[in-house]
Amino acid sequence: MIYLAPLQGFTDYVYRASYAEVFNTVDAYFIPYISLKNNEIPNKYIREILPENNAQSRVIPQILAKDAAEFELLENVLTDHGYSEFNLNLGCPYPMVTNRGKGSGLLPFPDEIYKILDHFFSQSKGTLSVKLRAGLKSADELKDVVKVLNQFPLKEVILHARVADQLYSGEIDENAFSYAIENLKHKLVYNGDIFSKQDFLDKQNKFHGVDTWMLGRGILMNPLLPHEIKGIELSGKERADLLFSFQQTMLKRYLEIMDNEGNALNKMRQFWSYFAYCFPNPKKAFKHIKKLKALNKYNPTVKSIFNELNG
Repeated sequence: MIYLAPLQGFTDYVYRASYAEVFNTVDAYFIPYISLKNNEIPNKYIREILPENNAQSRVIPQILAKDAAEFELLENVLTDHGYSEFNLNLGCPYPMVTNRGKGSGLLPFPDEIYKILDHFFSQSKGTLSVKLRAGLKSADELKDVVKVLNQFPLKEVILHARVADQLYSGEIDENAFSYAIENLKHKLVYNGDIFSKQDFLDKQNKFHGVDTWMLGRGILMNPLLPHEIKGIELSGKERADLLFSFQQTMLKRYLEIMDNEGNALNKMRQFWSYFAYCFPNPKKAFKHIKKLKALNKYNPTVKSIFNELNG
């Protein structure tokens, strides 16, 4: 099984809906975290969780909270919107989050994690999974967190085996992931640095028994990566047609929801910062998109980029 990772600013509801419409090779879609600001949920998060924006068969919203009270408030809002499966974010590595005791910032405090989980399982009828890093500053933190997680009936645990201080650089700590395989009592999902089918095969050979994989940047850079992993063969033309359709579907959706064409173009520029890796010369492809100043130049530019792919 393949999950789409929740990447703030990238895998929004437009991306998720467009991906499901064009490719439909992902088994579960995780909504990037929702959190409180001044004890309220910003409208941008509400748009992400609206049922009409999440028609895929399995969509799991992620909650970013510093304590049980925050978690309960966010869970109640999600429940009111029809959700019964949730994911607790213990993985966000960015200092603006961790310094507030959220995301990976909770990992050095297993007692606080216990309180959140205990509160949820003592009153909720829903199911809960956890996505986490190996630690905030040290993978040794994982050991105490695993002890806490093992005390609760979690649906699954998704582990990105870097510490938060690494952000997305440096090596995955394979020893930390192996520790989780041996000591966690829950289903374990692998996340981190799968950018090709060979990356997937290497991890599959190392981590026997893992059958579910969460892909993030790998899908952003190659939306057809789940096809490749699942052995779905496509001709060069089929690949190009699907990729072209994907970005056109996204553009159409952004134009429908944005208040002006400039904002839609900005979202497509952001999308292309990863999507450009589908092409032989990513820097050149993205440069063409980045310098666009008007939407009427977008489609001719895209067609010229695709001509290079078909050439």
